[in-house]
Amino acid sequence: MKNVLIVEDQRMARESMESYIRQSGQYRLVDSIANAALAEMCCTRQPVDLVLMDVCTENDESGFEATKKIKARFPDIKVIIVTSMLDCGYLARAREVGADSIWFKDVSRDELMTVVERTMNGESVFPDKTPEVRLGNTTNYEFSEAELRVLRLLVEGMTYRQMADALGVTVDTVKAHVSSMLSKTGFSSKTKLAAVVISKRLIVNGF
Repeated sequence: MKNVLIVEDQRMARESMESYIRQSGQYRLVDSIANAALAEMCCTRQPVDLVLMDVCTENDESGFEATKKIKARFPDIKVIIVTSMLDCGYLARAREVGADSIWFKDVSRDELMTVVERTMNGESVFPDKTPEVRLGNTTNYEFSEAELRVLRLLVEGMTYRQMADALGVTVDTVKAHVSSMLSKTGFSSKTKLAAVVISKRLIVNGF
């Protein structure tokens, strides 16, 4: 049997995944924790073959950072990022930290366990794209990659100058991207745009 560690701070989601693993007949649950900061230590205390890792965990600990540490120390451990968030940067971030797969937790048992099986068989399973999110008069699909980069920094509360410096572009370029997004959405201000983006969890600040 393969040993599984679950990292999930939402009780119902954690209990569902625990049940899926226990019912599988092929996997054994070795631990189930709420704080991603403890995941690496769990992997040192007992053999772990697979980690089901949430992104935003207890005490605001990042599942991405935990994944990066685990993969650096235990490259043979498979890590699947399992999230309910819609953040448009999660797919790229998961790849950056070495996650083997990423999928959404709000799916059926069969769908999640299929992702588990494929991952354990050596596949890297990623959605083709993030879910479509309505933002005023448009959706996130209508934003360019450059606009999404600006949007992420806008959500962090940066000024135009700070965004320009971070992206290596001019202030006028940043303003043009913000203006374009406001025109597409119909929102009256960048503050309103940022607030809606956060409420829809298109971008989750800090992760």
